Amino acid sequence: MIKVYWHIKEATGLFDYTGSECKSCGEKFTAEDDIVVCPECGTPYHRECWKREGECINTELHESGKSWKELNEKTSEMPKCKGCGNTLRDDQLFCDKCGAPTDAFFSNGKKAGEAHNSQGAYRQVSENTASTATENMYPFMINFSDPLCGFNPEEELGTEEDSATVRELGDFVGSNTHYYLPKFRNIKKLGLKFSINIPAMIFPELYFAYRKMPLIAIAVLILRTLIEFPSELASYQMIFADSQPIMGDFTYRTMFESMFPYLAEPIERLLALDLKRGAFATVDNIAYILTLARIFITASFSNFIYYRHAVKKVTEVKKNTADKSRLSYSLKESGGTSAALLITFIVLLFAMDFVSMAGVFFVVS
Repeated sequence: MIKVYWHIKEATGLFDYTGSECKSCGEKFTAEDDIVVCPECGTPYHRECWKREGECINTELHESGKSWKELNEKTSEMPKCKGCGNTLRDDQLFCDKCGAPTDAFFSNGKKAGEAHNSQGAYRQVSENTASTATENMYPFMINFSDPLCGFNPEEELGTEEDSATVRELGDFVGSNTHYYLPKFRNIKKLGLKFSINIPAMIFPELYFAYRKMPLIAIAVLILRTLIEFPSELASYQMIFADSQPIMGDFTYRTMFESMFPYLAEPIERLLALDLKRGAFATVDNIAYILTLARIFITASFSNFIYYRHAVKKVTEVKKNTADKSRLSYSLKESGGTSAALLITFIVLLFAMDFVSMAGVFFVVS
């Protein structure tokens, strides 16, 4: 029996709404969802979505006088996208929801592989080599017209403990999904943890800060400062030993001593150190090797670190978001980029230069 709930109807078991989409939030219905339908056109909604909208938003059906069930029964016989299950036209080459190539796309590719010979007959070219290559490349083809790269939005990535769909990761990443989503799928599908990230190679702490990973950014900043300290010590010795004037008759050393007279003696001791031989030379060589290792690791595995971070954060946000219609908004708020954190760590970089300089004078004092 159908009960009237305000000016809407509750869905009954006479029609299976499982797998259909809520017109408001776009999420697919499950067997456990509380579903209500518009009494005029029959469009189904989550009860919370209907309350939020306040009315049926399927204006196309209201204007045409058609019902949602009638259209749904007709479209059930139409071709479906193999990626996301979206209903397609017979002649549609790409899914208008996830961007994946359709059967019509591959069919047209095979027809294009037929060429006309000089006798007027048709021949098959290399057994449809071009079409076969395209099919083999899918599902790793990238559709740049789609923010999700043409991948199945409901495809699960991550681990058994922490998982996230392509759609959820797209919401979390926000900008530059065409770069990150293919990397994420390669990590999941092919186990490729290695991929080059140029910004992370040059300024790893700024990269992690910009992508809202401040703890990793702080750890990298401290580690980088410690590793590069021996080279900082040698650099200051070279600068203070330079007798070339930089402003009038002032060298860097004389200008520095005029500004900070109490550092004249530590500078003298720094210049007296032999940094090219002995234990310091060994430490400096080890620090150089560690610097190269740091560059290699941050350049090669930052995408993997970001992938694990993104999947974990998406899992946490899903657990803490009771209203699933706000999940996309919550993911975008939690993820994306942060200009504030980027500026903060740029300031910290300059601050660490002063810390390194203070460390140099502390060592030689």
